[in-house]
Amino acid sequence: MKIAKSRNRGFLVSACAFLILCLTVAGAGDPSASRSAISVGERAFAFHAKTVDYKPVNFPDDYKGKVVLLDFWATWCGPCRAELPHLVATYNKYHDKGFEVLSVSLDQPQKGPALLQFIKDNNMTWPQIYDGKSSKTPAAVQYGVHAIPCPVLVDGDTGMILATDQGALGNRLARAVDSALAAKAKK
Repeated sequence: MKIAKSRNRGFLVSACAFLILCLTVAGAGDPSASRSAISVGERAFAFHAKTVDYKPVNFPDDYKGKVVLLDFWATWCGPCRAELPHLVATYNKYHDKGFEVLSVSLDQPQKGPALLQFIKDNNMTWPQIYDGKSSKTPAAVQYGVHAIPCPVLVDGDTGMILATDQGALGNRLARAVDSALAAKAKK
């Protein structure tokens, strides 16, 4: 009887710890809380990486003349999956007008094949960065990402951050992209 109670208590403690971790990682505790260490109006950090198809990326310099969403996410993240229809729709609507997406997957090691299948199944036709280092992925560390999804909308010409967090999620993403492209067209 003591062993059963001890196992149940251990299971409950483990389950609670896992739930707290999931809520923290997904940013579900406070939707308005910052998901990274950067803010609107700051200059985006530059970095170099390779996409899953081995193409080099020099961010943000490769995006001159564009508005680009730097999207930190993972396949296991429920809120990231919920955000996908908005992201795909916005990409499809504005891509021909100068909108790009660069996703940074924070998936675990050995999840590359599953990630590639997920990308294909969900029509995520934009570049993806994945190194299997999860939250230790260099770009995520550089940006101070501590909750996902973590969107960062950037002007490719100036490198300025135009929107982050809730300002670039859901229906607000399309509005932010529309506004950024309109401002670019006026220049």
